[in-house]
Amino acid sequence: MAYTVKQVAAMSGVSVRTLHFYDQTGLLKPARVGANGYRFYEEPQLLKLQQILFYRELGFALKKVKRVLGRPDFEVLAALRSHREVLQSDLARTRALIRTIDRTIDHLKGTAKMKDEEMFAGFTVPAGGDRLGEHIKLQGQAVDCKLSGRDTAGSLCVFEVTAGWPRHRHRELDEWAYVVEGELDCEVNGRRFRVGAGESVFVPRGVAHGWAPAGDTRCRVVNVFQPAGDMENFFRAVAGVGDLLPTREQALANACTGEQIDTLIRLFDAHGMDVLPPLAAE
Repeated sequence: MAYTVKQVAAMSGVSVRTLHFYDQTGLLKPARVGANGYRFYEEPQLLKLQQILFYRELGFALKKVKRVLGRPDFEVLAALRSHREVLQSDLARTRALIRTIDRTIDHLKGTAKMKDEEMFAGFTVPAGGDRLGEHIKLQGQAVDCKLSGRDTAGSLCVFEVTAGWPRHRHRELDEWAYVVEGELDCEVNGRRFRVGAGESVFVPRGVAHGWAPAGDTRCRVVNVFQPAGDMENFFRAVAGVGDLLPTREQALANACTGEQIDTLIRLFDAHGMDVLPPLAAE
């Protein structure tokens, strides 16, 4: 069934003016334009509009939404599953806050006693905890969100990680890594160095970098991204294809398979990053 722009606006809540803008920018073209100049939208366009609204709800800029939806390997079902995971995480967080509100109400009414520390359940993240309750694992190593982009209106996000990353660069994010435990072997803009506990590294957007735990010792790093960008979805996506990721030994030996390299390139690119070839001496 075909719908006019006014009908699509009525059912979606998106204004006619916005739909015209999406058409002009190439974000959402109608299925066809009638001889009278009316735009007509069919199911594929409605599904695409739904995706636009999901990504906007998740804080994506229109420019990034257009890039994601325009990828030749974009799959609606995969995107819907990803949206569902994000919303489930938000729902778990919201439920925790609602429980705190209910307990506080009961406490103030005198119907149930509340411990002082319980007043902050849902706000604080305990040691070994995850802000969203997800506990993502990458090749057996934890990646815990400590501060979500939703907590900061997208201005930054914070993770505690124990895994390393291949050489890459962020297109729109600055990155800061603080070593809590162990040592990191780092490369930033062609310079190699080692960073120990209590030391940190700042990497501006657009600068090539990569790092991995030094030796076989445990390493914990607080990783900050500013703005938050799409890093939370990135970690979820990478965890979903863990079997295709290169091991640390493969990465250090530059022995990744073609399928592994293609997977890395696709995932990094979809989340605002570029995978870069290793330095010649690596």
